[in-house]
Amino acid sequence: MAGVTEMGGEELRSRLLAFDRAVALLHPGRSFRLVLVGGGAMVLLGCLARATSDLDVLVFPPELASLMTQFDLNGRVRAWEDHFACNIEDRLVPIDVSTTVVACYSASLEDLIVSKLHSTRPKDAQDIRRPEVLKALDWDRLADAVADTEGSVLIERRHRDFLADYASYRKECGPCAG
Repeated sequence: MAGVTEMGGEELRSRLLAFDRAVALLHPGRSFRLVLVGGGAMVLLGCLARATSDLDVLVFPPELASLMTQFDLNGRVRAWEDHFACNIEDRLVPIDVSTTVVACYSASLEDLIVSKLHSTRPKDAQDIRRPEVLKALDWDRLADAVADTEGSVLIERRHRDFLADYASYRKECGPCAG
């Protein structure tokens, strides 16, 4: 599967369905769960109208790790787990894809924005300012997700920077902006 450069929603769903079929063949009678994050998750939620080059997976069973690489499912985002609120599981959203053995969930849009606010990549800053993202965003839920990051802080200075970035984002794009 490697070599695909850009995928929209349909390509991402096809990728997940193909992965699900492979998992079913390798692990008959078992079921699994993935938690998707990043731009690909935003595309699958219908909140971001752009293509992506990969699909990031924050939570997955270890026995699927090698198979995930064959389907360009990126499990290396676990290194950035502190970029998400400690209770991200409370806000998971089922992905609309008809898998049979791999249940696919996404972090909520608000949790995805929290993770992108932690990032220094220009693409992430652009994503969270796109009109379709701002239209879908629940600012109260975002405030709750930001507050919940207190429990996942590893580096206090980085958390202070994140809170400053959130305050700037809310001032620039929030419900009272402009």
